[in-house]
Amino acid sequence: MIKTANDYANNKLKVPKAFFEWAYCQMPTYEWRNKEKSIIASTRKHSYCTTKKLVKNSRLTFFDKSRLFVIVLSTSKRIEIQTWNVASFFENGKQVYKDRLINLEVLAEGAHIKLSQSDDNNFRFGLKPTVGLFSYYQPEVYENRWHDRLHRVSELKYIELPFLYVEDIPRVYKYRKQIEYAQKINAMHLANDIANNNNEIDMRIVTKNWLKKFKPFFKNTQYGYKEYLLKQALEKVGSRFIPGIEKYMAYKDVSKIPRSVKINKLQKYLIKQKTDFSYYRDYLKLLKDLKTTKENIVYFPTDIVQAHDKAVDTLNATKRELVQEGFVARAEELKALEMVIGDYSFILPKCADDLVKEGQALRHCVSSSGYIGEHVAGKTTIIFARKREEPEKSFFTIEYRKKEFNKYKEIETENMYPMIYKKLLIFG
Repeated sequence: MIKTANDYANNKLKVPKAFFEWAYCQMPTYEWRNKEKSIIASTRKHSYCTTKKLVKNSRLTFFDKSRLFVIVLSTSKRIEIQTWNVASFFENGKQVYKDRLINLEVLAEGAHIKLSQSDDNNFRFGLKPTVGLFSYYQPEVYENRWHDRLHRVSELKYIELPFLYVEDIPRVYKYRKQIEYAQKINAMHLANDIANNNNEIDMRIVTKNWLKKFKPFFKNTQYGYKEYLLKQALEKVGSRFIPGIEKYMAYKDVSKIPRSVKINKLQKYLIKQKTDFSYYRDYLKLLKDLKTTKENIVYFPTDIVQAHDKAVDTLNATKRELVQEGFVARAEELKALEMVIGDYSFILPKCADDLVKEGQALRHCVSSSGYIGEHVAGKTTIIFARKREEPEKSFFTIEYRKKEFNKYKEIETENMYPMIYKKLLIFG
């Protein structure tokens, strides 16, 4: 017989009084006092109590607030998640409450029934949202050792339950057969993947028949669903899964392996070197940046870390050489800008270190790699303004970009700033 929503609600498990007493104590309460009189709204041990001054026009009757509280109940044939709304009112200074069941989730006979109470006190199928745009509180869960009871008496007693949040219970209940099977073959990682809602696990695939088919792969291992995906990806490209590779390669990495690299050999190499594939891939990228020919690429160096570091050093040296060539070329191109005007010398940077030292001395960002690169590329021009008698000491830094000057300085004086700006107009 098909049950109505009200049938499920009328047959719900009974909530102990201790739950409501606990919920009431989570609500704030008040005391009003003056020298002659005090009004105590509640004698319960509330988490929050605010004392207010009692005056002639004190407001003692009002609605305060409402909050949501959750309780998990279970029997041998049913698990329920009940969400209650508790509203707190004050009537002539005394605190009273109104309780209302908002949502009811029933897990029984392999089904997950979701119910909510309408404004007319009837129930309908479907849940109401408990956290909205203007909600300040997550529903608080009553600690009645519900996890232990699920493990002892409910339909979940046949599985070793991982740590659960209340919202995980329906998923664990739905896939309890798969979790139980995975645990029986000692595939605990896979069981946890199923229970913990791993985003990459496709439960349309992970059926009882699928588990039986891949039992030899998972049994007595720490393999999870990601390891299965890695196995599938390797087999798809004609390779095989070598145990241990799961520590150094993900299934998404398989498509990034260069065609010139033998995949089985690569797996054995990464395992032996204890090196992640991303590190190995970075090593190959360094060789590409160095324009190493295919004939000269050493795909499996004896020591990957040493080979990687050597490639980094070589590339950095090459870049420094190119940058230095750029500084020399720009200094030659802009040599007409180097001059002495009155009490000031204008000097071009001759290398990257010149910009680094300038930025450190004047505490600005001209020492950054961005400025170094843009100066070499001609996107901006950096000029040092120095006092004529102290040409080695940083004083002003001038940036000339698109016929506009930006001046960075250590000291600004009212008369010096416009004077230097006027003299610099010759550069335009």
